[in-house]
Parts: sequence; structure tokens; C-alpha cells
Amino acid sequence: MNTTIRRTTVSLLILIIGLLLNQAPSFAGELISWSSDEGISRLEQAGVKNDFFALSPHFEGQSNKVFCGVASMVIVANSLRVTSDATDIPLDSSRISKQEMNFFPKGGWSPFFHRYTQESILTGQGKTRMQIMGEPSGSISDSGSESDYGMRLADLDALAASLKFTTQTTYVTEEQLAKQSYTLAVKQQLIDGLNQKEQFVIINYSRKPLNQRGDGHFSPLAAYHAASDSFLIMDVSNTFQTWVWVESKPLMQAMARIDKQNSRGFIVVSEDT
Repeated sequence: MNTTIRRTTVSLLILIIGLLLNQAPSFAGELISWSSDEGISRLEQAGVKNDFFALSPHFEGQSNKVFCGVASMVIVANSLRVTSDATDIPLDSSRISKQEMNFFPKGGWSPFFHRYTQESILTGQGKTRMQIMGEPSGSISDSGSESDYGMRLADLDALAASLKFTTQTTYVTEEQLAKQSYTLAVKQQLIDGLNQKEQFVIINYSRKPLNQRGDGHFSPLAAYHAASDSFLIMDVSNTFQTWVWVESKPLMQAMARIDKQNSRGFIVVSEDT
């Protein structure tokens, strides 16, 4: 083999290796933006989409990079409880200063709505706001304590319980994903959660298997399109990630990623009956 052919062969091998190293995982399907022609078509054709219309009026992006779980619960809680005459939800006065309040009419009128906010929904039970921000759960002087910012699936379950919601939490285990019966059962749980009225699904997943920037995340599910076997993720970090349709197989892989000791998964939230 002459030098020219050898160099060409080596260059071609390097190119092929580079492409293989940079491609998405083999199980990662293409993510479809919800606002693309294909995304709109899927929503129009989806037989399971009631939650999309129930969640959309209450959607809000997470207020900071660690509040994805908090924002997801706010959207779901408001979807379940906010009505025109709702008064049970405490008013959150933190978003308007006392100085600004001086300019509003006196006599008991309030500029606040009875709806949950990312400031008011944390009840003090379970993981606190400071712990979500990274404060060690033990004493700062305790050598065994460590910062654990954000939330895990169990933390979100505890938050829902503190708000008197009924929850069903499922951890998706990677070892079981090879079994078709298991994946079909998990997928059916998600679809059933979307199909039931007054019931919503929040998924806890890693972005890495979806070939997205970042890692652990929470967001509500909004719809299922059977023809493409894909779910619509209503992503709460909408400043840099749009809502996307993702096929069930990569979604399962994303929910099966380990978070500390446990895998991730999803939580179905409904009113306590």
C-alpha cells in the first residue's frame, strides 16, 4: 500500500470513529419539537391529550436551574386546585413588596391570586427550600453531611404528600427494561396516568440518554401519540429546551438512569379521595 492510499485510509477511519463517538446512544430516537409541523401533527392526531389542555393554562418555567421539580409540582397542583372561586390555596405575597402594596386600594382588596407559586408551594415538610438550594441536610459541622441540591423522586413524592395529594411513584429499573412485558407495563402506567381525569404525571429522567444538555430533570407529561409511540414532555426549563415528543424506548432509558442510590422514574399525582 503506497503512502497516499495509507493516509487516505487512516483519515477515513478517523472520520468514521469520530462519527460513531459523537452520535446519540443507539436507543435515543429523534426528539421532535412540539411546535414543528410534525409535533403539531402528532398533537392533533394524539388520542391521549386531555392533560395537555389541562396543564397548559398553568404552565410556568422553572425560576432557577434547581427548581424543575418545584415548578412541575406547581403546574400540576394549580391544574388540580385552581378554580374561579378557589380560596383554600394560601395567598403568596412575596412577589410584591410592602412599598408597592402601599399604592393599592385599601379596604381588604388583595392583588394576589389563590394559586401556588414556586415560592409558596414548599410547605416546610420534607426537603426545605434551603436544602433544594444545596444546604446540607445535617449540621454544617457534621463531616458526614453533604450538599445535595435539587430534588429526587422521593423528595417530590414527599412534597405532594405534604400538600395532601395522592401519589403513585414508580422507579424504572434498567435491569428490567430488557423484558418486553415490563416496558409495556410501564408504558401503560404512563398512558393510564394521562388518560385519567384529575390525575397528572411528572417524570424524573436524565437528559443524557435523550442527547440533551444537562442531566437529572423533572417535567410533566402532557400527551401520548400511539402511531409514533411517543410522549410529549412539557419541559419546565423552557429557556433552553423546548417541549418535545420522545419515543417510549428512549424515555424509559432516561427514567432508568441512577440518581444517587435509586433509579429515576415517575409520579402520578391526584387529589386525595
